[in-house]
Amino acid sequence: MKLKLYAISKILLSLLICINIISLLTSIMFSITTEYLPIIAFDVFVCLVLFLDFFRGFHESTNKLIYVRENWMELFVCIPFDLILSPFLGFNYLIVFKVIRVMLLILAFFRIVGEFLYNTRLDEILGVLVFIIIGSTLGLYLIDPSMNNLFDNLWFVVVSITTVGYGDITPNTIYGKVFSLALLVIGVFIFSAITGAISSYFMDNVLKEGTYHIHDLKEKVEKSDAEIEKMSSQLKESDKKIDDLKEEIKELKEIIEKNNK
Repeated sequence: MKLKLYAISKILLSLLICINIISLLTSIMFSITTEYLPIIAFDVFVCLVLFLDFFRGFHESTNKLIYVRENWMELFVCIPFDLILSPFLGFNYLIVFKVIRVMLLILAFFRIVGEFLYNTRLDEILGVLVFIIIGSTLGLYLIDPSMNNLFDNLWFVVVSITTVGYGDITPNTIYGKVFSLALLVIGVFIFSAITGAISSYFMDNVLKEGTYHIHDLKEKVEKSDAEIEKMSSQLKESDKKIDDLKEEIKELKEIIEKNNK
C-alpha cells in the first residue's frame, strides 16, 4: 500500500508541475497581469506540495546532508518568486525570475518523470519509438515521391504508428502502402509494450508490497512462536514447582501421621 501511494503521489506531483509550467508560460507569453492572482495562488500551492515532498524525503533519509546536497534544486524550486518579488519588481523584470522558475520546474518535472521512465524501462521503448519515427519518415520520403514534404511524411508516420488513421495523407505507390502496413503492425507492438511496461511497474509495486506483508507476517509468527515457547517453558517450570510442592505436602503428611502414632 505504501509503495502504491508513493507511485500515485509522484504521478500527481508531476501533473501539478506540468500544469504549473503551462500556467506560468501562458502568463509570460501573453503578458497576463490583470488575471494573474489565480496563477500566483496555484503556484504557491504547487510550491507547498513540493516543499512537503522535499520534507518527506528529508525526514526519511538516513544522511540528511547528502540528501540536501543531492536535492537542493527541489528545495530551491519551492520558493514562490512571483509572490515574494511582485511587490518590489515590475512585470518586465519579474519575467526573468518567471523564466528561471519555469526552467527549474521543467528540471524537477523531468527528474520525477525520468525516474518513472527508468523504473518502467519506458526510456528504452520511447527511444526505439523515436528512432522508428525518424527512420520511417526518411524512408517513406525516399520510397514514395508522391508525398509532398518531410512534414507530411512525419504526420503520416505518427498517425499510422498510433493507429489513429485520419486518412488525410496517404501513400500512392505500392512500396509506400507496404511500408504503411509495416508501420501499423509496429505501432500495435510498440503501444502494447508501453501498456505492458506501465502495468508491469504497478504490478511489481503490488508484489513488493505483498512480499513486505509476507515478511511482516513471518516476523509476527516467529515472534508468536518465541512467546509460545517462552510460555511453554514457564508452564514446565510451574509444573515442576507444583510437583515439588506435592512432594513436600506428601512428606509433611507422612510426618504428621508418624507423630500421631
